[in-house]
Amino acid sequence: MAQADTKTQILDTAEALLQDRGFNAFSYNHIAQPLGVKNAAIHYHFPTKTDLGVALIERCRARFQQYTDLLEAGEASPVLKFEAYLTLPWRYLRDGGKVCPLGALEVEFNTLPEEMRLEVIALDQQMRAWLAIALEEGREQELLHFEGSAEERAILIAAALQGALQIARVAGNSAFNTCVRHLKQELGLAN
Repeated sequence: MAQADTKTQILDTAEALLQDRGFNAFSYNHIAQPLGVKNAAIHYHFPTKTDLGVALIERCRARFQQYTDLLEAGEASPVLKFEAYLTLPWRYLRDGGKVCPLGALEVEFNTLPEEMRLEVIALDQQMRAWLAIALEEGREQELLHFEGSAEERAILIAAALQGALQIARVAGNSAFNTCVRHLKQELGLAN
């Protein structure tokens, strides 16, 4: 197994564990076993668990940036941007009822090392800022309708989606669908 492949597999496995259990609930051994490597192989790429956590968040930030860059390059409408934002949690729901990495990290925020907290804050701000811009564009074009600031609406939407993912673990996908349907209705989008 090549070093780059090992590093990617470590990150993939760690991300799955984060989304399923939370950051504090897995160890390097939980990563090493399914990959068939020793803990030393993980320490080679990520000397500390904090290093691994920061790398996970940086990867999430880079993925989100690539995703939004594609939407911007394609000159997506504000409604399409909003729909694309909704697609993100849907992926996690379809992938075994996982929560989004940001949501998992926000739950554990107070227990995370400072380096990780700074990255969590940056990811949260990045995602909400992009959504707020899309919402404001939609309102300016009279495609989306809502009261208050776009930043406040972005917080409400992000919180609703995070909560809906968690509730769907217990209540099933219909709970998530209900949340999405109401979010769309509140923005004046037909179902």
